[in-house]
Amino acid sequence: MPDVKIYRMKKANTVGLLYFIIHFLIEITSYYVVFSYYDSEYIVLFALVYDALAFVPEGLYGIINDIGIKIDYDIVGGLIAFAAVVMMFFGLPPVLIVVTVAAGNGMIHVQGAEMTLRTSSGKMFPSALFVSGGAFGVALGRILALSKIPIWIVLLTHLLMIVPIILVRLQKIKLDFGELKEFEYANPKRKAAIVIFLATFVVIVRSYMGYVIPAEWNDNSYLSIILLFSSMAIGKAVGGLLIDTIGMWRTILISTFGSLPFLIIGNTIISLSLIGLLLFSMTMAVALGLIVSVMNNYPGVGFGFTTIGLFLGALISAFIIPESFFEKSILVAILTVISFVFLIYISRKEEKLKL
Repeated sequence: MPDVKIYRMKKANTVGLLYFIIHFLIEITSYYVVFSYYDSEYIVLFALVYDALAFVPEGLYGIINDIGIKIDYDIVGGLIAFAAVVMMFFGLPPVLIVVTVAAGNGMIHVQGAEMTLRTSSGKMFPSALFVSGGAFGVALGRILALSKIPIWIVLLTHLLMIVPIILVRLQKIKLDFGELKEFEYANPKRKAAIVIFLATFVVIVRSYMGYVIPAEWNDNSYLSIILLFSSMAIGKAVGGLLIDTIGMWRTILISTFGSLPFLIIGNTIISLSLIGLLLFSMTMAVALGLIVSVMNNYPGVGFGFTTIGLFLGALISAFIIPESFFEKSILVAILTVISFVFLIYISRKEEKLKL
């Protein structure tokens, strides 16, 4: 029996790694497209449209798979995103291109979530690994666009997605589209709606902090872009790993209170700020695990709640920006404490924490 469990986890980690690569590549394509219009007077509108159409509909895509109608969203989404770059090559209207690439991106997100959640036997690392690939792709896609790399290079890069898509299918994993009973992170005494609402709130906070916290040192240089998104990517993956090794409660403690001093002190110190962002990004895996625990018949829809949270956090950051160090420190402290309280409240009780 132990050998079977080890074999299944190796398979699950392989699936997570392959979808890490797919996620990485689709974000290169998507953010190259969006940031190619960086000099446009409509760039804010394009970014908003992209975020809305890439993130918000993912639960709708997910429910189709959840009810047992199998659609290869990685193939379909990859083709749609490829079409967007081709349209860009021929100079079609930017809004049409942004809408198209957003649709392809969202479909691939859902496929990766479904595959990693349904093959992981209740473990969070494969899904967290998959999710982390996106942030690396966002950074590289932005840099390629701002560097005005020729479109044909991005087209060729996008086609590399064929390799991990084929390799996933060679794993010959039989998916069970029934209930995922092994995800047991949520407190059974809490109503599902409460767990979903509070976990999504924490994702909103995580997304918001990712946009407003590094304001002092984030000068949109290539180095700051790479460091910012790499820290968040690593944090997402490490969050899943810690949940599987030291438990949900300890991971919550590290990702919230552990990140707090770094987020505040690191206002102008890039290294400390990056550590804080890395730690707080672990809450993405925490929130996903909690939501799937109460939506174990509908993990695709559950993943959709986290992506809605990402969109809302980005949207709020456009309107609420703390101006002074004092305001930012107070805001970070309050949001972090609230996130900790909410996550502990909806999490299944483990052995007592040594605070």
